[in-house]
Amino acid sequence: MSENTKQGSFIKGAAILTAAGLAARVMGFGYRVILTRIIGAEGMGLYQMAYPIYTVLLVVSRSGIPVALAKLIADKIAADKRKEAYKIFKVARKMSFIVGLIISIIMALSARPLISLLSLDPRSYYAVLAISPAIFVVSIMASYRGFFQGLQDMVPTAKSQILEQFIRMFTMVGLVVFLVPYGLDYAAAGASFGAVSGAFGGLLILLYIYAKRREKIFSFLEKGSDSVELSTKNVVKRIISLGVPITLGALVMPLMSLVDLVFVPNRLQAAGYMVREATALYGMFSAVAMPLVNFPTIITVSLAASLVPAIAEAFTLGKEKLINYRTQTALRLTVLISLPAAAGLFLLAEPLTEIIFAEPGAAVPLRFVAWGVFFIALQQTSTGILNGIGKTSIPARNLMIGAVFNGFINYTLTAVPAFGIRGAALGTTIGFAIAALLNLYYVKKESGFIIDAKTMILKPLTAVFLMGVFVEVFNNLLNRLLEANELAYAYQISTFTTVAAAAIFYFVLLLILKEIKYNDLAMLPLFGKKLAELLRKYRIIE
Repeated sequence: MSENTKQGSFIKGAAILTAAGLAARVMGFGYRVILTRIIGAEGMGLYQMAYPIYTVLLVVSRSGIPVALAKLIADKIAADKRKEAYKIFKVARKMSFIVGLIISIIMALSARPLISLLSLDPRSYYAVLAISPAIFVVSIMASYRGFFQGLQDMVPTAKSQILEQFIRMFTMVGLVVFLVPYGLDYAAAGASFGAVSGAFGGLLILLYIYAKRREKIFSFLEKGSDSVELSTKNVVKRIISLGVPITLGALVMPLMSLVDLVFVPNRLQAAGYMVREATALYGMFSAVAMPLVNFPTIITVSLAASLVPAIAEAFTLGKEKLINYRTQTALRLTVLISLPAAAGLFLLAEPLTEIIFAEPGAAVPLRFVAWGVFFIALQQTSTGILNGIGKTSIPARNLMIGAVFNGFINYTLTAVPAFGIRGAALGTTIGFAIAALLNLYYVKKESGFIIDAKTMILKPLTAVFLMGVFVEVFNNLLNRLLEANELAYAYQISTFTTVAAAAIFYFVLLLILKEIKYNDLAMLPLFGKKLAELLRKYRIIE
């Protein structure tokens, strides 16, 4: 396979995951909007209280298997040791089954003691209990996703993500509507159970794809020049040696959420809020502000997932030029996407939280955490790069350092009445900023990659600054115009028209600054390649 083909494969893999992730994220965002409007910030606070516990235990049960598996399989296939690649998958699948089952049972049995230990709202018990079976199902699903990603086939993962979120959305909304008359605690439990049904649907489609392609997969793997020499014990050791650092890194984010869960409601009470008020404020931060912040990062999540096997392959083959190309592409796209998203959330915080969630109070934490979009995206992409070259412990350590700063700021500032929930938002932003900057330092140190300040920093900042000015002027003028004509839904129309106009304005600025490349557009789903061809035809892009 030529180097250009490999580069195209990497971009295509990222594009497939981006398209699927975007569809899944839109559905996920949609059900959060619906749920918030049905059960309010307080109900969403109860629902969110189950999630940090679930995600911490889920990460432990998965043991970094998908990423470790993708890297190990990509390494073996690059070395033409395909039989060993399949052996690694089979061992990883068994590990996922056993560990996932044990952790799922532990969560169900310890739900009430955990809630008491963490001093959570007692009404969150049913939500924690309802979500516990999902750990077992997701753990098995993760092993299949890791297998296909190791083959650099992102389609099965993409399909399972979409089906998982689709089933999850309908289950959550249906159960919440049915259970809300019985109380917010039962409604929150119904919302939590959506993770179980969704994961089961995602696993079923992966099993179907695997069974359908079984002969083709076996035919490919049997062509390897190796004879299987790996023992099960050695495979387990290898998965653990790679998976544990990845798990520790992956644990930090849910641990940060767990720290928020423990500190924020309690420190808000220390600032003078009642329990219900503290739960509602926590819901505004975790269930309204953070979903808005996480929404734009779907592309960087996809890039990170696609980067691990792509860079691992290039690293195994010793192709430094290919590593640098993929690193540069991923980081540049991360900056171009996350910076305007952060600016947009900051400038339009109040209309977005009011129109979408009917919770305008969430604009307060959103303004403080909006710039976290940029740092979260950089942290995700740089983690994918470091994992791809086998430096899995570095991003884990860096994120842990960021988490310590996050916890300290949360604990101190959230209890100060002048800060309150703003303290939690500020802690999240600073924590990810520290982790991202440390990661970038090590990307440079370990791969020799040099950041082009003009291309990756100055030009995007210039474009975002001009876009920000445009947003302020355009939104104010449009608001006045629509209100003067007493048009129905003027506020909503002006907000979303401003978002669309700002996106077009920013895109044109990037074209003028020569920051958009052919491959950047080609990776967009549906219309990307046609648009790229059209612009290249008229020499607007290279």
